[in-house]
Amino acid sequence: MRCSWIAAAIVLACAGAAAAQGTTYNLGRAPTDAELNPAGAAIGPDGQGLPDGSGTAAEGALLYVARGCSQCHGPTGVEGPGPHLVGERGSGNPEYDAFYEGGNWQGRGIRNFMFATQIWSWINQGMPLNQQGFLTADEVYALTAYLLHRNGIIEEDDVLDAASLPQVQMPSRGAFAYTPDHPAYEEWKPGMPRTRAR
Repeated sequence: MRCSWIAAAIVLACAGAAAAQGTTYNLGRAPTDAELNPAGAAIGPDGQGLPDGSGTAAEGALLYVARGCSQCHGPTGVEGPGPHLVGERGSGNPEYDAFYEGGNWQGRGIRNFMFATQIWSWINQGMPLNQQGFLTADEVYALTAYLLHRNGIIEEDDVLDAASLPQVQMPSRGAFAYTPDHPAYEEWKPGMPRTRAR
């Protein structure tokens, strides 16, 4: 009998706690669509999710200085304490490279990204450092164009927008293995190389 009373008391206590959770006390509000889908939403290789806007390398060169990119990455993208943005590989800082060896800095160089949309997304989501979301879509397109031009991937007067950015062919595209859902996927078997040669 005593167990029945204890069980009933527990059920009533839990029911009271659940009822208390349903009250909002007129605090807070429902999140907006913009808050649920922030500017940092992932952009796919096909460009799905890219906003309207456009930019060129010439515009990006001016923004690179005006928005303070050069403070971390150097005046031409190779001198600063932050990751080097121009060149094949490496940050130019042996301590940084040793720390991030095998890390997530996409091969430590813009030329080593698989898709140009990744560069757009990286700038949009994470730059300027500690001020993410500060740049407009036009500025992100222009800075992306500037970095692609400085790495010899596009011409200075090429206009990048939601249609043209996914069409940019990155130099490292063939160095990555395909995922199982890709038509060119080939299952790895013993004796096959684990990575593709450049």
